[in-house]
Amino acid sequence: MFPAMRKTLLAFLLLAYGHDLLAQLPTNSFAVTSPCPASAGNPSVLQQVNTDGSLTPIGTVTDGGTPIILNALGSDDNNRSVVYGLRVLQPITVSNFNTPPSLYRVDLATAQATNLGPVAPPASPGDVTTPTQSGESGFYDARLTLNFIGDGDASSNYYVAGATFRVFYVFDFSVPFPFLRPVRVSDLRLYVGVIALPTFPATPPVWNRLDTSDPATAAVIAGYQAEVQAFLTSNGTLPVPEGGIQDWVYDVRSGTLISYLGQNDRFISISTPATNPVGTTTQPATPIPTQQNIGSMFTDRDGNIYAVDADGGTIYKIDRLTGNYTGSSYGSAFGCSRGDAVSLPGALPLPVTLKSFTAKASNETVRINWATASEDHADAFLIQRSRGGTDWQTVQTVKAGNRPAGQSYSTLDGAPLAGRSYYRLGMRDTDGTISYSPAQAVTMTGKTLVRTFPNPANGRFTVQLPAASDAATRVELLNATGQRVRNLRPEAGMMAIPVEASGLPAGLYYLRVQQDDATQTVPVMLSQDGNQ
Repeated sequence: MFPAMRKTLLAFLLLAYGHDLLAQLPTNSFAVTSPCPASAGNPSVLQQVNTDGSLTPIGTVTDGGTPIILNALGSDDNNRSVVYGLRVLQPITVSNFNTPPSLYRVDLATAQATNLGPVAPPASPGDVTTPTQSGESGFYDARLTLNFIGDGDASSNYYVAGATFRVFYVFDFSVPFPFLRPVRVSDLRLYVGVIALPTFPATPPVWNRLDTSDPATAAVIAGYQAEVQAFLTSNGTLPVPEGGIQDWVYDVRSGTLISYLGQNDRFISISTPATNPVGTTTQPATPIPTQQNIGSMFTDRDGNIYAVDADGGTIYKIDRLTGNYTGSSYGSAFGCSRGDAVSLPGALPLPVTLKSFTAKASNETVRINWATASEDHADAFLIQRSRGGTDWQTVQTVKAGNRPAGQSYSTLDGAPLAGRSYYRLGMRDTDGTISYSPAQAVTMTGKTLVRTFPNPANGRFTVQLPAASDAATRVELLNATGQRVRNLRPEAGMMAIPVEASGLPAGLYYLRVQQDDATQTVPVMLSQDGNQ
């Protein structure tokens, strides 16, 4: 994540200083990384984060072939084949700094990103009355959607952050080209926005102002506002302000958003975030042993919370209720990179430490291989398949060996779907909890899509599809010169389609079937009787 407010207020107010820092990534299921320096505008690379902290690249995040930078990753529990993120535009300019970031959906198998539309910021509050002071030329009210905070809840909501504030300025004539120089910030307010992923962008985000009546939470906001003002009045000679919320994570057990401020060791919980967000700030009795920004946070299926040192990349496990450091920390394999990570439901810890999982087409079957480094209280492995990556079906169940040192497994799907489909591995614990591997895309190009009977045929025959037809299914009969002589659009749900060929001359024909993003052409012989 971007350190909170650094990307927003400072980029908004101090374009001349060019601060636009992406934050360090945690060890979790998936991450987007952008190599240093952030100012270079290197595109994000989607990576699988392995349980040992290493990274396996999936691909550069692209929108229609154009590489992009993403941040604020979140997930949708009802669609685990994708993640969501907000786009970061580089470089920041006067013309784009207040442009609402667009929300993207990223395919975890291909790193292809789909632009879902801009996320409108919260409305300007109508109760700001702070006037100009002596020497100030004027003010303007700013409102922003922050592109560095995002997380999904237990359903299909995506939580983002917004801010409104008043900026006071003076006309600076000390340079050849006079400009408005910010000198003071007031009335900084934070908001929690809820995006309903299934209906966005038709349904805009719902914004609710964060209740900061808790004195400690109000002090966090006021302290950061003071840092920004000191930096502004020093003309950028003081250190860049680094206070404020850096990231948050949704705790499914309590229904709260949680944040840890590493610079001053504050633990913030936001209750009822979807309707009436209320902030409560405490100081952990056992703080994280770092004074650096906490750039990213994630959680696991057991409710553990992990906070990541944004500068060094070290991952610290903290208590989800108190923010206390538990004594567990994890090394970083990210090196110098910036970006964000997301925790899919049930990501960590696993009953199985998965070393690898692959699904590859093999003739007319799909070979599924996986290997484990350790197994503890594992019950079974579920081979799951999906046409589009959303509706998963278990096609095989393999009993777990439960060997502490792990083992290798291999199986075949003898009846794969035609065209493109997805496979994933479900790892079921003895308590019934299931965690999932990343999805693997498989394209069956050599599999026979259809069969016809009888063949040869005398007047009529039947087309047998391997999967039920839908609105996109097309069945065409072509003669030997390629002319279409029959064109059928079967009703949805059909697998056996009758073809009436009476009246056609005998000879060789070709049946062309388009189904599930694949096309197959098979020969059909019509006998002499077919012309009678």
